[in-house]
Amino acid sequence: MTTVWYCKLMGKTEGPFKPSELLQMIRNEEVTGGTLIKKNDSNWVPAREVMGLFEAAFKDQPEKVRKNLETEYQGDY
Repeated sequence: MTTVWYCKLMGKTEGPFKPSELLQMIRNEEVTGGTLIKKNDSNWVPAREVMGLFEAAFKDQPEKVRKNLETEYQGDY
């Protein structure tokens, strides 16, 4: 099964996104630590709860990991 991701952005469900697209969205700060995301048909969780996600996105810029994980979710749950 191919992994795809979905995001709640501006109150709308967006996706499916390939893993590489999700990592790019994190680098572009379209997805932050508080953004609700889900993989395939799993439950929605804040992006900060996905182990290793931000570390993978910022593997060349580790100083950005903490900043993005601390960003609060600015949408509805």
